Amino acid sequence: MARRRKTLTQKGRDDDVRIIAGFVLGSILTVIMLLVVIIAPPATIGPSEGELAPDFSADAYNGINWQNFKLSDTFDYEWEEGEEGEWILIQFIDTDCPYCWSEGETMSELYAQWSDSVEFITVTVELSINNHDSDRAEVEAFRDKTSYGTDENDGDGCNSGRDNCINRPGTEHNWNYIEGSSSIMKDWEVTGTPFLAILKPDGYVAWNQYENLGEEDIESAMERIVGGSQ
Repeated sequence: MARRRKTLTQKGRDDDVRIIAGFVLGSILTVIMLLVVIIAPPATIGPSEGELAPDFSADAYNGINWQNFKLSDTFDYEWEEGEEGEWILIQFIDTDCPYCWSEGETMSELYAQWSDSVEFITVTVELSINNHDSDRAEVEAFRDKTSYGTDENDGDGCNSGRDNCINRPGTEHNWNYIEGSSSIMKDWEVTGTPFLAILKPDGYVAWNQYENLGEEDIESAMERIVGGSQ
């Protein structure tokens, strides 16, 4: 009986040692994880290549109605380099900007080639220029290619009031048009339109038009970065 009690006592001690070791190991792992979080530098937020794109929340027109849209909701933070994922193309425009008017066709062509693997987002803003006043009706008409204004260059319509929005180059743009603001422009450091940026699926900037002026256009950038056009 004494030997049996001794065996049970030893077994109980072994169990206690295992429990204590488990607590110690768990504590060590917790400390390591906390150190990783504390030591790892936070993501730099900005529109430059390699930075996490500035987030924004604003109303967006989807072709039917206006609903709230938050950019970061499109990010896949678990995405890793080399994996498949949905890339993001952001365009800033002023519906009265003649260059944005012409780029309407380019955007339609890009959408036809990459809509399966890229989410397209257009942010509409107003530049501080005469005849660059737009409202939601003009934004909707620009996106949908519907009648708004005249072709009489009378200030009524798109393209600084030179054209009826129904004549915008390209096809209907079947993606969200965001109602931009001066604060969004400031965060993205947009000084003129059009402006384009390609984001990785996790929201980091892969390509910034300002950083590639005269070196690489958007078509070449899409082919190089995203690849696999339809």
